Order: sequence, then structure tokens, then C-alpha cells
Amino acid sequence: MHVQTEPAASVFDDPRESYGIFTAAAVQDPYPVYRRLREAEPVHWSERAQAWYFTRYEDVFALQTRGDLSVDRLETLYSYLPRADAERFSAIVEHYNRWLLYRDDVYHDRLKALFMKAMTPRAVEQLRPKIEARVDALLDSLGAQGGFDAYLDFAARIPVQVMLDLLGLPQSDEAMVRHWSDRCSNFLFQPVNPDSEALAEEQRQILDAQQEYLMPIIAQRRQKPRADMISAMVQANVDGESLSDLEVLATCNMMLTAGGGTSRSAISMALWRLQQFPDQLAKLKADPSLINLAAEEFLRYEAPTQRGIRTARVAFEVGGHRIEPGQILHLMLGAANRDPSQFEAPDELRIARNPNRHVTLGHGVHYCLGASLARMELRIAVSKFLARFPDYRLVSDEVTFMNRTASRRLEALPILVH
Repeated sequence: MHVQTEPAASVFDDPRESYGIFTAAAVQDPYPVYRRLREAEPVHWSERAQAWYFTRYEDVFALQTRGDLSVDRLETLYSYLPRADAERFSAIVEHYNRWLLYRDDVYHDRLKALFMKAMTPRAVEQLRPKIEARVDALLDSLGAQGGFDAYLDFAARIPVQVMLDLLGLPQSDEAMVRHWSDRCSNFLFQPVNPDSEALAEEQRQILDAQQEYLMPIIAQRRQKPRADMISAMVQANVDGESLSDLEVLATCNMMLTAGGGTSRSAISMALWRLQQFPDQLAKLKADPSLINLAAEEFLRYEAPTQRGIRTARVAFEVGGHRIEPGQILHLMLGAANRDPSQFEAPDELRIARNPNRHVTLGHGVHYCLGASLARMELRIAVSKFLARFPDYRLVSDEVTFMNRTASRRLEALPILVH
């Protein structure tokens, strides 16, 4: 298991430094920081972030269901751009402002109506044979090797392949699309102490490349629709309005970036964490029918997205603190999922934990529309992996996480299977 040195006490105990939330140590292991925040100041104002941080389960759950909080991230996205020349990169903000995830207006309702049809549990269930075939093919290709990277060679590939199938894009473009997804995610989740100029320039180049690649495909689907999501989007008509090409383009990027991120992180971290709880690994191998409960526990124990961001529209109070209109709220999902007031022994992985009302996939109006798909990918990938490689083991107990505080994603997970 990766051993992380905790931040110096002066940082870890200092509310002015948000108890170490912005440190490199917190990237590798945020849970000691979350615990200190929850115990010392569960509703915390961060001067550095100019935002509120909420770490108690009851607060996070309640805030997720409030209808008077906005997910519009326009101001947050502008804060990611170089302050000296933000206008030069404004097209980046315009692109992400077309994402369903960051809207809660009529535009959100139009897109949501489309996704509600495509991502219902019943519709997703129809994807099972193709997902199982994709996972089997990957495992077949890896089976002859004595070892491989369970993140890069397995977990990271499955959701990209599934999204390519959904969008009707060729599997030969997997590597290119995955690179775009990785780098867009890196921009949205922001490394600690980022180089804003370099990140913004890279984003502009990627969004230009996506537009060059996808616009002809969108035009083709308008002329000759197929049985895929791009065709569904270009034909969609909600309350007499159709989606523009730029809206379809942005939604494709959202599906490839956000849709794949949860699954790839969840799959790889499940395989990593099971090695640290050998009794739970043995239990799941002995009774594969536990995979549904186990998947919920994987999502609770290591939430791929560690926080949800909201903006207050009206004034209200939480825990004796007044939240003003326009202020930013960070709902710390990873902290809420480890709150002992809600979960017994929260720092233990228990694959049969039930009930397990984690907050990883949200609640209310902004419940994750891809939740059914993410759950299916996780269940199929882990269960088939364990059936194929029951004796897999880590090359090293040390792992490194990507340099982000808002998400949890491994850089690599080398394993041996023979």
C-alpha cells in the first residue's frame, strides 16, 4: 500500500491553509485532510479558493438535493484561464458552458430529456452484450502476457470503447479520443499549482482538433442518421427546438470525458483497493453474486470525482454559517462517503455493505445521468477480471495519483497475472 507522509502539522492544522487540502500530500491521500476538516470545521470558508467546503454527510446530501443551487461553472472556468489574457481563451469557456453537467436552465432540460431516453436502466441493459464482448476481447488480448498495466491497458480502455460504440465512432480512433478525454479532464479538474497558460493553450488546441474531427461526422449524421447517439442528438426536437452543431459537439466531448472518467477510475481503484483488503477479495471471488453490492462500496470508498461544485442563488444557512448569493460551494463527496456518522467503519472496504447510500453519483435534479452505465461497466469489468485473473497481484504496493485534488485517478497500476 502506498505510504504517504502527512503534511507538516503547521499546514495540516491551519484553517488559513484549509487544513492542507491544496497540498501534494492531499493529492495522494486526501482522507486525513477530510477527517481533520470534518472534525475541526465541517463548514469551512477557504480564503485561497474563495469558496465554502462541506465535509459532513448530512450537509453534502442536503446540498445535492437543493433546487436553488446552480451547477453553472462559468465563473469557475474563467478562473482557470490566464488572468492576463483570459479573453483570448474565452472559446474554451463557451464550449464547456454547453455541457449539460454545468447547466440548470432550459438548455439543461432540453439535453436532459434526450439523455433520459438513452441512459435509462432499461436502455443501458441493452448495451450489456456489447460491453461484455468488449471486456472479453480486452482480457483475451492481455491474457497471454505475464503482466500489464491494469489502469492503462484495461480500466482506461473499456469506457472509451463503450462511448465510441454509443456515438457511432470508429474503434480505430480510441487512442486519439482517449488522449483528448484525459487532457480535457486534466483542465477541468485542475492540477495543484497549475500552469494556467500551458493548460489553456492545450485546451484550445484540443477543442480545435475535436471540432475538425467531429463537425463532418455531425453533418453526415444530419444527412444520413444511424442508430447512435450523434444521430439521436441531431434529430432530437425538444419543445420545437433542435440542438446546434456546436451543442452536439460539446455533448460528444462531455460523454467522452465525463462519461469515461468515472468508470476508468472506479475499475482501476477497485482492483487496487481489493489487494489491500484480501479478506474482501477472497469473499468476492468466493461469491461473485456480491458484485452489485461490491460496486457500490467501490464507488463509496474511492469516489472518482471527489467534489461537486455549486453556486448559491439565494442566501441560506448551513451549520450556523450564512451562505451568500453568488458564493461557490464545494460539496466534498469523498469526505461525506467516509463520515462515521453515516457509515460504520468508513475507512474499511466492506463489499457487502448494505445499506450504502453514498453520494458519489449525486441525488435530485443533478443525479448522474450516466450512473446506470457507469455501474454496469464497473460490475462487468471487475467480475470478468477476477474470473480471468483470480490470482493477480500488484507489482508494487506504491501507487501514484494524478496531480489533482478534485478527482481520484491513478497514473498506473502495474500487475502480474501469472
